Amino acid sequence: MHVTTTNHVLFGIQSITSRFLDFDYIFHRISAPPTGRWTGINIWMEIYPNYEPWGVLIERNGQVVAAVILTRYRRFGIWHIGKPGGKFDPVYFGALDDDASIELAKAIGDAVNDFGGPWVLEVSDLPYSDPVVTQLLLFWPCSQSNLTTPMPCLLFKPVAPLNNYLSKNTRAAVAKARNRIKREGIQMNEEWIRDPERIIRLLPQIQNIYRCRDHQLYKNSLIDDAKAKRFFEVFVAEHARLDLIELLAFYLEGELAAFAVCLVDNRELMVLVNRASPKWLHYSPGTIVNAEVVRHAYECPHYSGINWGGGPQRYKLSGEVTLVPRRTLYAWSSTKLRLLLLISRYLRAFTQRGISFIKHFKLKIKGESLPNSIVK
Repeated sequence: MHVTTTNHVLFGIQSITSRFLDFDYIFHRISAPPTGRWTGINIWMEIYPNYEPWGVLIERNGQVVAAVILTRYRRFGIWHIGKPGGKFDPVYFGALDDDASIELAKAIGDAVNDFGGPWVLEVSDLPYSDPVVTQLLLFWPCSQSNLTTPMPCLLFKPVAPLNNYLSKNTRAAVAKARNRIKREGIQMNEEWIRDPERIIRLLPQIQNIYRCRDHQLYKNSLIDDAKAKRFFEVFVAEHARLDLIELLAFYLEGELAAFAVCLVDNRELMVLVNRASPKWLHYSPGTIVNAEVVRHAYECPHYSGINWGGGPQRYKLSGEVTLVPRRTLYAWSSTKLRLLLLISRYLRAFTQRGISFIKHFKLKIKGESLPNSIVK
Protein backbone atom coordinates (compact mmCIF):
# COMPACT_ATOMS: atom_id res chain seq x y z
CA MET A 1 0.00 0.00 0.00
CA HIS A 2 1.35 3.40 -0.99
CA VAL A 3 1.82 5.75 1.98
CA THR A 4 1.82 9.52 1.48
CA THR A 5 3.17 11.63 4.33
CA THR A 6 2.62 15.39 4.40
CA ASN A 7 4.11 17.93 6.81
CA HIS A 8 2.36 21.19 7.68
CA VAL A 9 4.26 23.94 9.52
CA LEU A 10 1.95 26.71 10.71
CA PHE A 11 2.92 30.11 12.09
CA GLY A 12 0.72 32.48 14.08
CA ILE A 13 -2.41 31.99 16.14
CA GLN A 14 -4.79 32.31 13.18
CA SER A 15 -3.11 29.60 11.13
CA ILE A 16 -2.93 27.26 14.12
CA THR A 17 -6.54 27.95 15.10
CA SER A 18 -7.68 27.01 11.60
CA ARG A 19 -6.47 23.44 12.34
CA PHE A 20 -7.29 23.28 16.05
CA LEU A 21 -9.46 20.17 15.64
CA ASP A 22 -6.48 18.28 14.23
CA PHE A 23 -4.21 19.42 17.04
CA ASP A 24 -6.74 18.55 19.72
CA TYR A 25 -7.41 15.15 18.14
CA ILE A 26 -3.75 14.21 18.67
CA PHE A 27 -3.61 15.75 22.16
CA HIS A 28 -6.60 13.64 23.22
CA ARG A 29 -5.22 10.48 21.61
CA ILE A 30 -1.98 10.74 23.60
CA SER A 31 -3.90 11.63 26.81
CA ALA A 32 -2.09 14.95 27.15
CA PRO A 33 -2.80 16.82 30.42
CA PRO A 34 -5.29 19.72 30.19
CA THR A 35 -2.42 22.23 30.17
CA GLY A 36 -1.29 20.61 26.93
CA ARG A 37 -4.67 20.49 25.18
CA TRP A 38 -6.25 23.04 22.92
CA THR A 39 -8.25 25.00 25.52
CA GLY A 40 -5.24 25.66 27.76
CA ILE A 41 -2.84 26.32 24.88
CA ASN A 42 -5.28 28.69 23.17
CA ILE A 43 -5.74 30.72 26.37
CA TRP A 44 -1.96 31.00 26.74
CA MET A 45 -1.48 32.09 23.12
CA GLU A 46 -4.08 34.85 23.44
CA ILE A 47 -2.70 36.24 26.71
CA TYR A 48 0.97 36.12 25.67
CA PRO A 49 0.96 37.59 22.13
CA ASN A 50 4.68 38.45 22.27
CA TYR A 51 5.44 34.75 21.90
CA GLU A 52 4.65 33.71 18.34
CA PRO A 53 3.05 30.26 18.31
CA TRP A 54 4.02 27.80 15.63
CA GLY A 55 2.89 24.26 15.10
CA VAL A 56 3.61 21.13 13.12
CA LEU A 57 1.07 18.62 11.82
CA ILE A 58 2.01 15.30 10.21
CA GLU A 59 -0.55 13.64 7.95
CA ARG A 60 -0.36 10.09 6.63
CA ASN A 61 -2.71 9.38 3.75
CA GLY A 62 -4.77 12.39 4.82
CA GLN A 63 -5.03 11.34 8.48
CA VAL A 64 -3.24 13.38 11.18
CA VAL A 65 -0.79 11.18 13.10
CA ALA A 66 1.42 13.70 14.94
CA ALA A 67 1.23 17.27 16.19
CA VAL A 68 2.92 19.81 18.43
CA ILE A 69 2.53 23.51 19.22
CA LEU A 70 5.60 25.50 20.28
CA THR A 71 6.47 29.19 20.57
CA ARG A 72 9.25 31.47 19.42
CA TYR A 73 10.51 35.02 19.85
CA ARG A 74 13.64 36.77 18.64
CA ARG A 75 15.99 38.69 20.92
CA PHE A 76 19.36 40.15 19.94
CA GLY A 77 19.14 38.17 16.72
CA ILE A 78 18.66 34.81 18.47
CA TRP A 79 15.48 32.76 18.15
CA HIS A 80 14.22 31.46 21.52
CA ILE A 81 11.96 28.41 21.17
CA GLY A 82 9.78 27.12 23.98
CA LYS A 83 6.35 25.81 24.89
CA PRO A 84 3.01 27.64 25.16
CA GLY A 85 2.82 27.39 28.93
CA GLY A 86 4.51 28.31 32.19
CA LYS A 87 6.66 26.44 34.65
CA PHE A 88 5.18 23.06 35.63
CA ASP A 89 2.63 23.30 32.74
CA PRO A 90 3.35 20.19 30.64
CA VAL A 91 2.88 20.45 26.86
CA TYR A 92 3.70 17.22 25.03
CA PHE A 93 5.00 16.22 21.62
CA GLY A 94 2.16 14.15 20.17
CA ALA A 95 2.77 11.14 17.91
CA LEU A 96 0.58 8.06 17.46
CA ASP A 97 3.35 5.61 16.51
CA ASP A 98 7.12 5.30 16.05
CA ASP A 99 7.07 6.36 12.41
CA ALA A 100 5.04 9.43 13.32
CA SER A 101 7.58 10.27 16.04
CA ILE A 102 10.41 10.19 13.52
CA GLU A 103 8.47 12.31 11.01
CA LEU A 104 7.49 14.87 13.66
CA ALA A 105 11.05 15.21 14.97
CA LYS A 106 12.40 15.66 11.44
CA ALA A 107 9.74 18.26 10.59
CA ILE A 108 10.48 20.22 13.79
CA GLY A 109 14.20 20.12 13.08
CA ASP A 110 13.79 21.25 9.48
CA ALA A 111 11.41 24.05 10.49
CA VAL A 112 13.79 25.39 13.16
CA ASN A 113 16.72 25.31 10.76
CA ASP A 114 14.65 27.35 8.30
CA PHE A 115 14.00 30.14 10.83
CA GLY A 116 17.20 31.85 9.70
CA GLY A 117 19.86 32.82 12.23
CA PRO A 118 20.98 31.23 15.51
CA TRP A 119 18.45 29.62 17.83
CA VAL A 120 18.11 28.05 21.27
CA LEU A 121 15.36 25.69 22.43
CA GLU A 122 14.16 24.80 25.92
CA VAL A 123 11.05 22.70 26.56
CA SER A 124 10.47 21.62 30.16
CA ASP A 125 8.11 19.24 32.00
CA LEU A 126 8.33 16.50 29.39
CA PRO A 127 7.65 12.87 30.29
CA TYR A 128 10.71 10.76 31.03
CA SER A 129 10.05 8.52 28.06
CA ASP A 130 9.23 10.49 24.91
CA PRO A 131 10.12 8.99 21.50
CA VAL A 132 9.95 12.40 19.78
CA VAL A 133 12.52 13.80 22.20
CA THR A 134 14.72 10.77 21.57
CA GLN A 135 14.59 11.46 17.83
CA LEU A 136 15.28 15.19 18.29
CA LEU A 137 18.38 14.38 20.33
CA LEU A 138 19.60 12.30 17.39
CA PHE A 139 18.68 15.00 14.88
CA TRP A 140 20.40 17.90 16.65
CA PRO A 141 24.14 17.41 17.34
CA CYS A 142 24.16 20.17 19.98
CA SER A 143 21.35 19.08 22.30
CA GLN A 144 20.75 17.38 25.61
CA SER A 145 17.96 16.17 27.87
CA ASN A 146 18.22 16.66 31.63
CA LEU A 147 16.17 15.14 34.41
CA THR A 148 14.43 17.81 36.46
CA THR A 149 12.58 17.86 39.78
CA PRO A 150 10.21 14.88 39.77
CA MET A 151 6.47 15.33 40.16
CA PRO A 152 5.15 13.95 43.49
CA CYS A 153 2.06 11.83 42.94
CA LEU A 154 -0.13 9.48 44.93
CA LEU A 155 -1.03 6.48 42.78
CA PHE A 156 -3.82 4.50 44.43
CA LYS A 157 -3.38 0.75 44.46
CA PRO A 158 -6.34 -1.67 44.45
CA VAL A 159 -7.62 -2.49 47.97
CA ALA A 160 -4.88 -0.39 49.61
CA PRO A 161 -6.34 1.48 52.63
CA LEU A 162 -6.62 5.26 52.79
CA ASN A 163 -4.06 5.36 55.62
CA ASN A 164 -1.40 4.32 53.09
CA TYR A 165 -1.74 7.77 51.53
CA LEU A 166 -2.30 9.80 54.70
CA SER A 167 0.65 9.29 57.02
CA LYS A 168 0.23 8.85 60.76
CA ASN A 169 1.75 12.29 61.33
CA THR A 170 -0.67 13.88 58.85
CA ARG A 171 -3.69 12.23 60.46
CA ALA A 172 -2.53 13.39 63.90
CA ALA A 173 -1.98 16.96 62.65
CA VAL A 174 -5.45 17.07 61.09
CA ALA A 175 -7.09 15.76 64.27
CA LYS A 176 -5.19 18.32 66.35
CA ALA A 177 -6.24 21.16 64.04
CA ARG A 178 -9.91 20.17 63.99
CA ASN A 179 -9.97 19.73 67.78
CA ARG A 180 -8.45 23.19 68.30
CA ILE A 181 -11.09 24.76 66.04
CA LYS A 182 -13.91 23.01 67.93
CA ARG A 183 -12.40 23.76 71.34
CA GLU A 184 -12.22 27.47 70.58
CA GLY A 185 -15.75 27.58 69.24
CA ILE A 186 -14.75 28.55 65.70
CA GLN A 187 -17.41 27.87 63.10
CA MET A 188 -15.97 25.49 60.48
CA ASN A 189 -17.34 24.50 57.10
CA GLU A 190 -15.88 22.86 54.00
CA GLU A 191 -17.33 21.97 50.61
CA TRP A 192 -16.37 20.69 47.21
CA ILE A 193 -17.63 22.95 44.42
CA ARG A 194 -17.97 22.09 40.72
CA ASP A 195 -20.57 24.68 39.73
CA PRO A 196 -18.62 26.96 37.33
CA GLU A 197 -20.40 30.19 38.30
CA ARG A 198 -19.70 29.66 42.00
CA ILE A 199 -16.05 28.90 41.26
CA ILE A 200 -15.72 32.05 39.14
CA ARG A 201 -17.31 34.19 41.86
CA LEU A 202 -14.77 32.88 44.38
CA LEU A 203 -11.76 33.65 42.17
CA PRO A 204 -11.09 37.14 43.65
CA GLN A 205 -10.94 35.68 47.18
CA ILE A 206 -8.80 32.76 45.97
CA GLN A 207 -6.35 35.10 44.27
CA ASN A 208 -6.14 37.36 47.31
CA ILE A 209 -5.17 34.42 49.55
CA TYR A 210 -2.87 33.06 46.84
CA ARG A 211 -0.99 36.36 46.63
CA CYS A 212 -0.90 37.13 50.37
CA ARG A 213 0.42 33.70 51.31
CA ASP A 214 3.05 33.81 48.58
CA HIS A 215 4.21 37.23 49.76
CA GLN A 216 4.49 35.90 53.29
CA LEU A 217 6.56 32.93 52.15
CA TYR A 218 8.53 34.17 49.17
CA LYS A 219 8.16 38.00 49.09
CA ASN A 220 6.49 37.78 45.67
CA SER A 221 3.84 35.81 43.81
CA LEU A 222 3.42 34.42 40.32
CA ILE A 223 0.17 36.34 39.98
CA ASP A 224 1.83 39.67 40.77
CA ASP A 225 2.37 39.66 37.02
CA ALA A 226 -0.78 40.96 35.29
CA LYS A 227 -0.60 38.43 32.45
CA ALA A 228 0.01 35.48 34.77
CA LYS A 229 -2.95 36.62 36.89
CA ARG A 230 -5.15 36.87 33.80
CA PHE A 231 -4.03 33.45 32.58
CA PHE A 232 -4.91 31.89 35.94
CA GLU A 233 -8.36 33.52 35.92
CA VAL A 234 -9.25 32.52 32.38
CA PHE A 235 -7.74 29.02 32.64
CA VAL A 236 -9.72 28.20 35.79
CA ALA A 237 -12.94 29.77 34.47
CA GLU A 238 -12.82 28.01 31.09
CA HIS A 239 -11.97 24.61 32.57
CA ALA A 240 -14.67 25.04 35.22
CA ARG A 241 -17.17 25.53 32.38
CA LEU A 242 -15.87 22.26 30.91
CA ASP A 243 -16.54 20.57 34.27
CA LEU A 244 -12.82 19.95 34.75
CA ILE A 245 -12.31 21.98 37.96
CA GLU A 246 -13.01 20.77 41.49
CA LEU A 247 -12.64 23.47 44.14
CA LEU A 248 -12.31 22.64 47.81
CA ALA A 249 -13.27 25.66 49.91
CA PHE A 250 -12.60 25.62 53.66
CA TYR A 251 -14.28 28.31 55.78
CA LEU A 252 -13.68 29.53 59.32
CA GLU A 253 -16.22 31.93 60.77
CA GLY A 254 -17.76 32.20 57.31
CA GLU A 255 -14.47 33.43 55.75
CA LEU A 256 -12.45 31.52 53.18
CA ALA A 257 -9.48 30.23 55.18
CA ALA A 258 -7.94 27.78 52.72
CA PHE A 259 -8.62 26.29 49.30
CA ALA A 260 -7.44 23.77 46.73
CA VAL A 261 -8.12 24.35 43.05
CA CYS A 262 -7.93 20.92 41.41
CA LEU A 263 -7.96 20.02 37.73
CA VAL A 264 -9.42 16.77 36.41
CA ASP A 265 -6.43 15.37 34.48
CA ASN A 266 -7.63 12.20 32.75
CA ARG A 267 -7.93 9.82 35.73
CA GLU A 268 -5.85 11.91 38.10
CA LEU A 269 -6.77 14.89 40.23
CA MET A 270 -4.10 17.54 39.65
CA VAL A 271 -3.71 20.19 42.34
CA LEU A 272 -3.26 23.44 40.41
CA VAL A 273 -2.88 25.67 43.46
CA ASN A 274 -3.61 25.32 47.18
CA ARG A 275 -3.08 27.97 49.83
CA ALA A 276 -4.08 28.90 53.36
CA SER A 277 -4.93 32.43 54.45
CA PRO A 278 -2.19 33.99 56.65
CA LYS A 279 -4.98 35.24 58.92
CA TRP A 280 -6.02 31.69 59.93
CA LEU A 281 -2.69 29.84 60.03
CA HIS A 282 -3.02 29.28 63.78
CA TYR A 283 -5.72 26.71 62.96
CA SER A 284 -3.76 24.88 60.24
CA PRO A 285 -6.48 25.06 57.55
CA GLY A 286 -3.97 24.13 54.84
CA THR A 287 -3.21 20.83 56.56
CA ILE A 288 -6.91 20.03 56.76
CA VAL A 289 -7.46 20.91 53.10
CA ASN A 290 -4.56 18.82 51.82
CA ALA A 291 -5.75 15.77 53.76
CA GLU A 292 -9.30 16.28 52.47
CA VAL A 293 -8.01 16.36 48.88
CA VAL A 294 -6.44 12.93 49.44
CA ARG A 295 -9.58 11.51 51.06
CA HIS A 296 -11.84 12.90 48.33
CA ALA A 297 -9.76 11.56 45.45
CA TYR A 298 -9.30 8.18 47.15
CA GLU A 299 -13.05 7.71 47.67
CA CYS A 300 -14.00 8.87 44.17
CA PRO A 301 -14.00 5.86 41.80
CA HIS A 302 -13.14 8.09 38.83
CA TYR A 303 -9.67 8.93 40.18
CA SER A 304 -6.70 6.62 40.29
CA GLY A 305 -4.38 9.12 41.95
CA ILE A 306 -3.34 12.67 42.78
CA ASN A 307 -0.77 14.84 41.03
CA TRP A 308 0.47 17.40 43.56
CA GLY A 309 2.08 19.57 40.89
CA GLY A 310 5.55 21.08 40.89
CA GLY A 311 7.44 22.24 43.95
CA PRO A 312 9.31 20.45 46.77
CA GLN A 313 6.96 21.21 49.69
CA ARG A 314 7.17 18.63 52.46
CA TYR A 315 3.45 17.83 52.61
CA LYS A 316 3.61 16.48 49.04
CA LEU A 317 5.95 13.73 50.22
CA SER A 318 3.56 12.39 52.87
CA GLY A 319 2.17 8.88 52.43
CA GLU A 320 3.13 6.40 49.72
CA VAL A 321 4.35 8.98 47.23
CA THR A 322 5.55 8.12 43.75
CA LEU A 323 8.06 10.58 42.29
CA VAL A 324 7.32 10.69 38.56
CA PRO A 325 10.45 11.71 36.62
CA ARG A 326 10.35 14.61 34.19
CA ARG A 327 12.92 16.06 31.86
CA THR A 328 13.79 19.21 29.96
CA LEU A 329 14.96 19.25 26.36
CA TYR A 330 17.69 21.74 25.44
CA ALA A 331 19.10 22.39 21.99
CA TRP A 332 21.30 25.04 20.34
CA SER A 333 21.99 25.86 16.73
CA SER A 334 25.75 25.57 17.37
CA THR A 335 28.32 24.83 20.07
CA LYS A 336 29.56 28.42 19.80
CA LEU A 337 26.11 29.80 20.62
CA ARG A 338 25.78 27.43 23.57
CA LEU A 339 29.13 28.63 24.95
CA LEU A 340 28.20 32.28 24.38
CA LEU A 341 24.90 31.90 26.26
CA LEU A 342 26.61 30.03 29.10
CA ILE A 343 29.17 32.82 29.52
CA SER A 344 26.39 35.41 29.42
CA ARG A 345 24.47 33.58 32.15
CA TYR A 346 27.51 33.41 34.43
CA LEU A 347 28.23 37.10 33.89
CA ARG A 348 24.65 37.98 34.88
CA ALA A 349 24.89 35.83 37.99
CA PHE A 350 28.23 37.41 38.91
CA THR A 351 26.79 40.91 38.44
CA GLN A 352 23.74 40.13 40.57
CA ARG A 353 25.92 38.78 43.37
CA GLY A 354 28.06 41.91 43.19
CA ILE A 355 24.98 44.15 43.49
CA SER A 356 23.71 42.08 46.42
CA PHE A 357 27.11 42.32 48.15
CA ILE A 358 27.15 46.12 47.75
CA LYS A 359 23.64 46.40 49.24
CA HIS A 360 24.62 44.27 52.23
CA PHE A 361 27.82 46.26 52.69
CA LYS A 362 25.97 49.61 52.66
CA LEU A 363 23.38 48.35 55.13
CA LYS A 364 26.12 46.96 57.39
CA ILE A 365 27.77 50.38 57.50
CA LYS A 366 24.41 51.85 58.56
CA GLY A 367 23.98 49.16 61.19
CA GLU A 368 21.06 47.54 59.34
CA SER A 369 20.57 44.23 57.62
CA LEU A 370 18.47 42.81 54.80
CA PRO A 371 15.46 40.77 55.98
CA ASN A 372 15.88 37.02 55.73
CA SER A 373 13.53 35.33 53.29
CA ILE A 374 10.96 32.99 54.78
CA VAL A 375 11.35 29.41 53.64
CA LYS A 376 8.23 27.27 53.34
